[in-house]
Amino acid sequence: MTAIQTIGLEYVYADGTNALSGVNFEAHIGEKIAVLGPNGSGKTTLFYHFNGLIRPAKGEVRLFGENINKTNIDDIRRRVGLVFQESDNQLFAPSVFEDIAFGPRNLRLSAKEVKERVSHVLHRFDIEALANKNPANLSAGQKKRVAIAGVIAMEPDVLVLDEPTSGLDAGGITDTLGILEELNNEGKTIIISTHDPDLAASWADRIYILNKGKVFGSGIPKHIFSDEKLSLEAGLKQPVIVQTFREFKARGISKGDVPLSVLDFIESVEGVRVMDIRCAIAGCDLKAGDKVCLNIRDGMIVADKGSNGVTGIAMFSGNKGEDIAVKNVVGDIAQLTGIITVIRVPGIIEGGSRAANIEKIRDFLDKNRNQKIGAMGTSAKVLMNKTGLKCDFEFDVIQSALLAALRGLNVTVFASGGMADRVLEKVKERQLNCRYFML
Repeated sequence: MTAIQTIGLEYVYADGTNALSGVNFEAHIGEKIAVLGPNGSGKTTLFYHFNGLIRPAKGEVRLFGENINKTNIDDIRRRVGLVFQESDNQLFAPSVFEDIAFGPRNLRLSAKEVKERVSHVLHRFDIEALANKNPANLSAGQKKRVAIAGVIAMEPDVLVLDEPTSGLDAGGITDTLGILEELNNEGKTIIISTHDPDLAASWADRIYILNKGKVFGSGIPKHIFSDEKLSLEAGLKQPVIVQTFREFKARGISKGDVPLSVLDFIESVEGVRVMDIRCAIAGCDLKAGDKVCLNIRDGMIVADKGSNGVTGIAMFSGNKGEDIAVKNVVGDIAQLTGIITVIRVPGIIEGGSRAANIEKIRDFLDKNRNQKIGAMGTSAKVLMNKTGLKCDFEFDVIQSALLAALRGLNVTVFASGGMADRVLEKVKERQLNCRYFML
C-alpha cells in the first residue's frame, strides 16, 4: 500500500521561481527512501508538502490514499512526522522534556498519557539525562536525537527527515542511522534527503534523484548507480565504491554488475580468486613464495611453514606477528572463517535493555574471549553502555562483521529486536558459520 504519493506536483515561490515541476513521487508503507539532489533541487519543498506545511500550486498530494484537505490536516500531521534539517528550527521549549511533550499535548492527550509518551521516548533514545536541560545547550547530535524523539512521541506512521546527518560527527551519524533502522524495522516508512551517495547506496530501498525541481530518475540503488549518464546529467556524485569499480573495470580487473558493498566489490575482481586469498598473521618469519599452512589461533588466521591441512603460498615476506596475504589456498577454506554469534536484544516495545540479563551477557563473553563486538539498534547500544563493553563495530555492522569473519575473527553482534533477523539473513547469504541466541 502507498503511504505517500504526489501526482504532477508543482510549486512556485512568491518570486516566481519554479521549485517543483510535475513531480511524481511514491513511497510504500515500510520503505526506506533517499532523495538525492544538489542544493536548490526542491528536496525540502517536496518534504513540506508531505504533511501539508505548504499546499501545491498544481497536482495532488495523497497520504494513505487521501488528498490533504482542511478536515484531515490534523490527522495527516499526526501520521507524517517531519524533522527539519536544522534542529534549532524545531526545538524551542525551555527543556527537553517540554519540547518532546509539545506534540502529544497538541493531540489533546491526558497529562498522564503525555508523561508516559515522553518518558518512553526519553528512554528509547537514551536521553533521560537530558530531560531537564535546555535544548540550546546541547550538542548537534543531541539536538538531532531530541528533534527525532519529539516527532516519534506523536507516534507517526511516516518519518520524513531533511538532511538528518548534516553537521553531525561520525558518532552522531551512526546513532541517527541506528535509530532510523530500528524505526523502519518496526514498520515505519522512512524518507530522507541527503547529499551523500554512499549513504543512499547502502541505506535506501529506493532512491529518487531531484534536480531543478524535476525527478531525473528513481529506482533501486543498483539501477540508479549503474546508469552513469543519469548521474552525470543530474549532477550526482557516484559512491566511492562505484567509482573504484568503474576504474577497475576499465582496466580489465573487475567484471559484472555495479557493487554497492565491499564484499560485492571483492567478488568482482578478476585474474585471481580474491575470495580465496586469506589475510593472515605470520606465525614465524616468512618469505614470499613460502608454502604455509593456515590455522585459527586466538580467533585469527595464522600462517606457519608447513604443508598439512589448509595450505597456500605467502604472497610477500613478513616477520613473525606481521600481516601477510596467502594465495592459492587449498583445503577446507570454510574452517578458516570466524564464527558470527548473533545475540537478539529485546526491542524497545519488548522492554529494551532493561529486559536483558547483563550478567548472562558478561558470562557469555567471558567464556568467548577475543571476540569482535558489534551493536545494532538503540537497545543494543544502550545495553553495551550498561555493561561497559566497547563496540568494535557500530556503523555498517553487518558488512564489518562479515569482513572480520572472513579474516578468521570471531564476532558477536548484539541486535535489537527484529534487526537480529536481518543479520542472520546476510550471514546465511555468505554461508558463514553462525550461532544465534536470544536474551
